[in-house]
Amino acid sequence: MNVEFDNWFSEKSMVASGAIDVTLADLRERGVVYEEGGAVWLRSTDYGDDKDRVLIKSDGEFTYLLPDIAYHRDKFARGYDLLIDVWGADHHGYVPRMKAAMQSLGHDPAELECAIIQLVNLLKGGEPVRFSKRAGDIVELSEVLDEVGADAARLTYLLQSIDSTQTFDYDVVKSRAMDNPVYYVQMAYARIQSIFRVAVERSVATLPSAQVDFSLLVHERELEVLRVLSELPDTVSTAAVDRAPHRIATWVRELAGAVHGFYHDCYVMGDGVSGELTQARLHLVEAAAVGLAIGLDLLGVSAPDQM
Repeated sequence: MNVEFDNWFSEKSMVASGAIDVTLADLRERGVVYEEGGAVWLRSTDYGDDKDRVLIKSDGEFTYLLPDIAYHRDKFARGYDLLIDVWGADHHGYVPRMKAAMQSLGHDPAELECAIIQLVNLLKGGEPVRFSKRAGDIVELSEVLDEVGADAARLTYLLQSIDSTQTFDYDVVKSRAMDNPVYYVQMAYARIQSIFRVAVERSVATLPSAQVDFSLLVHERELEVLRVLSELPDTVSTAAVDRAPHRIATWVRELAGAVHGFYHDCYVMGDGVSGELTQARLHLVEAAAVGLAIGLDLLGVSAPDQM
């Protein structure tokens, strides 16, 4: 998937380093834990949780919560002031207790954001792929990447909001057809590059923008490309603020659609196209290529010159 991690963190290392013991001591010093029934409890109801949570069971074993608290405490100790956790949908109920734990350590609960990702439904041959952990019937991400590649997997996932259940159709994503999102978008970029190759073959050089009459761009397809391009800054800003990369992916697909429409209906060079209009359209498609390249780069998807 071309995802890089700066650090791999093992829970065992926290036990060995004493970080869990230090965290528990910190919680005790703050007066936010108590003992009852032989167990150690966090007073999480004092911080908005629906009930107090066990940190250490009566048999002396840690619950999942205590090492998680220690892990988050370690992140804050390393100087970070905003933590963003990415959890599966089955951990939705874990959010209030973790925020309560952070607040019990003196942090603003807003310093912890939890992105809850819904499940992914896989389709093959139009039929859902059935999963069963117990039976060992699973599909690993590495298997998906081997079949469709990183670009197709990334863009297909990123086109869908994490708030909704996602559908990943193998047959569509593997196809070299316009209903495959990554093929559709990358083909738009490749088509623009083919225009510039033709321009080079015909010795048509792109003039500086100051010498170009952009008022000639009046065709509805041209205006649609311009409209979509104008939305890029706001789209990126909104996507960053809302932690919503699908907004950028959706914008990229919309720009690709505008480019395909332009490519079909508007000639850049040739009979019936004046030199002045050629220059305006060359600048237009160059801007579209830049927009596609920026969007795809933000998504971690390649922009090939040829398909």
